[in-house]
Amino acid sequence: MKSLLLRLFGIGSVAPWLPVFLLVAATQAAEPSPVALGLLDRFWRYSAVLGPFLENGYALEVVPDYLRQGDFPYPKRPFSQEVLFADHLSVVRLLGGYNDHSNDGPGDAAVRARDLAWRDGDGKIRYRLELLRPRLQPWIDAGYTDLTLVLDNVPWCFPETPGIRASYGQGVPPRDPVEWGEFVGALCREVVAIMGQEAANRLRFRVGTENNGKERFDGTPEQYFRHYEASARAIKAVLPGAKVGPFNISGISEGGVAKHNVNAYALAETAVARGLPYDWVSYSRYFRPGEDPAWHAQTCLAVWREFERRVPSLQGVSREIHEFGIAPWGEVAKGVFPSAEPGANGGALTCQMMWRLRAAGINRLWHWGMSERIRTKGGELELLTGGPAWVLSVLEHMAGGDAYLIEPERSPKGEGTFLAAASVRGDRTLLMISAYHPDIAEHARQIVEFRVAGRLLPTGGRGEVRATWLTRQTSSYDEVRRDLAAAGLLAPDFIQRPDRLGNVKQMADDRKGSVVVAAQLPKYRQMWVDSLTLKPLDASVGTVRRDASGLTISAQLAPPMMLVVELR
Repeated sequence: MKSLLLRLFGIGSVAPWLPVFLLVAATQAAEPSPVALGLLDRFWRYSAVLGPFLENGYALEVVPDYLRQGDFPYPKRPFSQEVLFADHLSVVRLLGGYNDHSNDGPGDAAVRARDLAWRDGDGKIRYRLELLRPRLQPWIDAGYTDLTLVLDNVPWCFPETPGIRASYGQGVPPRDPVEWGEFVGALCREVVAIMGQEAANRLRFRVGTENNGKERFDGTPEQYFRHYEASARAIKAVLPGAKVGPFNISGISEGGVAKHNVNAYALAETAVARGLPYDWVSYSRYFRPGEDPAWHAQTCLAVWREFERRVPSLQGVSREIHEFGIAPWGEVAKGVFPSAEPGANGGALTCQMMWRLRAAGINRLWHWGMSERIRTKGGELELLTGGPAWVLSVLEHMAGGDAYLIEPERSPKGEGTFLAAASVRGDRTLLMISAYHPDIAEHARQIVEFRVAGRLLPTGGRGEVRATWLTRQTSSYDEVRRDLAAAGLLAPDFIQRPDRLGNVKQMADDRKGSVVVAAQLPKYRQMWVDSLTLKPLDASVGTVRRDASGLTISAQLAPPMMLVVELR
């Protein structure tokens, strides 16, 4: 028996696959109450597209065939290209105001010529609205009419003394709110000409990006309010049905918001008092391995509640995160190592972040790209997808069910690092279980028990149970790391950090590494399909028994790990 377990669980060796041993708890413990989250909508189907790359269809991809295989096939939109896992797009840096390198000398005239507005020799603002259609057309052609147009990077002609902020582009507010409002109104009329009145009237407009700090908005709070008011009134005059909201807040904490250069609490109070729209409260929320997902979600919830406390009319306002993901950057001098974490660890961490945020009441979540382009020997670009995309692939098939959050009944150590979520729909219940440890070097196997109450079990059927899992052994990106290491092409930073994982461009020591990965793409694609294909739970991996009030799953989990169990 001991030798069988050694082979099954890969103890003392790297197993090619890692089954999860499920047992039934013999005790009749009191039934816990799972946290009901309501009907699970696709709150993750949001992403951003960025200027100055808009005309080129930035982030549009052809969905590869392998994503549509297995038991959790990708739900392809009826268009030739799409932004993966997105039905709604935020169009960021739409207006121009791009970095013209004027901090190094005279501004680049060719860059400024891409602004949608300019000032002539007589000081009059002129428009280049003919540049707008090419920036929107790639998304419209791909079926994206559900858009948030972001009014950030004010064009260079509007400020009294323009300036570069944080390398993104022009970050100084307009000198004249009337002049700015006239431009926004003209912009909205051009959008109507492009999309039609009905579609344009359903758009959303965000006034700025992370304008709470001087890194992105080099002005006073009073200037931002005038900027917001002028924008909102101009939009509503042309598109009365459009939604309007402020920037996504960076670096949020309950007390920290009041200390920002632009205090979003005060902005909400003033805007609502003046009768201006304030249609969401949104943040940026980035996270890294080693951080606590529960802490992140609690921080977000506290700030949402503080807005509602200060401005009671915001009760029920849309709770949103406009930038979300594992931060692929860091401050090396401070010991913060940047890694994209597209493997099992990134999947387990992302899973817990998303479910904790859902329990905190999030309505909409914007993720970044879910794939990496790899150039093959023949010159073609192939997509490689990792752990976070694996999580979304399963979530797509949980959508439409009644969702529940299930905390573990028992785990020997590492409380708060194990979590289950259920989606109940007719004759099928899907359980998503995440094993994540803040100590990323901790991979010890633990028995973790989850109680599934009878009301969460599917109705009818024979009680069929199947499962699949994502581990460091079954994750394609973890395999990429092993292949680069075996070829002697793993970057030194990752050799020194054996539990960290980056995308191919981060992990490959040079171009030769990308060639090695490209040659192995068929293997990585098959690993993806296999990890999303359900297998029957039979005697080789354990059994599941029910009692009168439900069942208890005791899963042997070795962080980082994702386990999906299907009950029919």
